[in-house]
Amino acid sequence: MSYSEQYTTARDNLLAQVTKALQEDVRFVAAWLAGSFGRGEQDQFSDLDLHVIVGDAYSDSLCARPWREAGRTTDERLALFKQFGTPSIIYDAHHNAPAGGTFTYVLYAESAVNIDWIMLPQNGAQREHDSLLLFDKVGIPLEKPEEPETHGERIERISKDVSGFWMFATASILNLDRHDFLSFHACLVIMNLAILEVRAALKGEKQKYLSNLYSASYATWEEQVTALLRLCDEMEELMPAVVEIGGYVPFSPRAAVEKRLAILNEVKPSEKR
Repeated sequence: MSYSEQYTTARDNLLAQVTKALQEDVRFVAAWLAGSFGRGEQDQFSDLDLHVIVGDAYSDSLCARPWREAGRTTDERLALFKQFGTPSIIYDAHHNAPAGGTFTYVLYAESAVNIDWIMLPQNGAQREHDSLLLFDKVGIPLEKPEEPETHGERIERISKDVSGFWMFATASILNLDRHDFLSFHACLVIMNLAILEVRAALKGEKQKYLSNLYSASYATWEEQVTALLRLCDEMEELMPAVVEIGGYVPFSPRAAVEKRLAILNEVKPSEKR
């Protein structure tokens, strides 16, 4: 069995073990998977985004948040996590949890599989539509559909995305100048997302979550500039339609991008990396 097959098998076995134990534990009333499993898009490396609903009688202790973020968790949660293996890495990051809940990253030493444990009080809990239900003893309701976006809200959103795109386009050139290629590629990711958001908004839609947004990387100066300008071309093509529906766009933003590139282009070729 390959390492990949061993990992996937260990993850599936861990999920089955966790599901059975939680379902038999009176403290827990429901559980589901969100993330890639919830969307039906899991692959061999997908982790387990596990939402666990804690009965009201037990939520004060299991959903306690004595700190916002820490490289540890509470004794009560640790005792639960240790039922399923030896925690190698533990990290509380409660800002990643819904209101009133907790988020703990746990990587298990035996398998290198990690579970994102999201513990939520039963009172007020709602299940995401993109979720894989593991069990439900009490009938947790699905979250309410999002209110339809007004035309004015759509215009504000699409205009913000256009302006944000050009802000990151100009900022990315500073990253090239400083040879900060990680930040440069992060700008490309944000710019690409803005293009997708604008395209969706022009159709009266919202862009759905994408797990692989912009995976390309560029090593040479020519490749980096070409990638940047290609995204600029795509946004420029969308801007007239934004104006047509009542949105607002920056004045001549492409000129600023090209001016900064011209300044950077004066650097000796040997200094470009």
